[in-house]
Amino acid sequence: MSAVRKGLAALAVLVMFFCVGCFRLGSGSPSGTSNPGDIPTGDFTVRALPVYRLVSSPVMVDAPSRLLVVSLRLEGTGDASYAYTASDLHIVLPDGSRARVFDHPRALELLRRAIISEADMSYLLRPGHQPGGISDFTRSAVAEMVAGNLLDAGAFASGRPLQGYVVIDTGVALMSIEGASFEVVARRLGDDAPARYAYQLQPATIVETQ
Repeated sequence: MSAVRKGLAALAVLVMFFCVGCFRLGSGSPSGTSNPGDIPTGDFTVRALPVYRLVSSPVMVDAPSRLLVVSLRLEGTGDASYAYTASDLHIVLPDGSRARVFDHPRALELLRRAIISEADMSYLLRPGHQPGGISDFTRSAVAEMVAGNLLDAGAFASGRPLQGYVVIDTGVALMSIEGASFEVVARRLGDDAPARYAYQLQPATIVETQ
């Protein structure tokens, strides 16, 4: 078996192990709703950006991965405050499949076991690039930074954003998730009314679809 195939097999085993108990993004519906698309748009915004890949071995460090670290930021734009949990996030990939997000303990363990690399693989075009786009000197510090800033459930409002990292599984290794749609359905504090915000990732820009 080649080194690349061994790396792919190790990644598959690692993902299968950690998918036990992981949240399915977009599975089910928010409490009291039948379809997130039927929920009115709220006075908040969501920004998401894939920032890192997680790979299983050094031979895969410059290859696409199904495990991505996404930076997520939620902030109110009006007077209301909202509550957020991981099950409020829905991600539909360009092929129509849904991504998964790992709970906090499994995300931490993945970060401990895997090798962190840049999500934007354009670094491969740079002469003399570092493997994975990150130097060995700083790789551990980057992984620790992500681990220390994983997004937990919380509240957000105007001027009080909720932000952090989520680890997702796209199901298959992808060069990019441009074209994926992100949607958050959050509950307004006070009356528990659901509200949503959605947009689609585009090359270089984010096009809002709310």
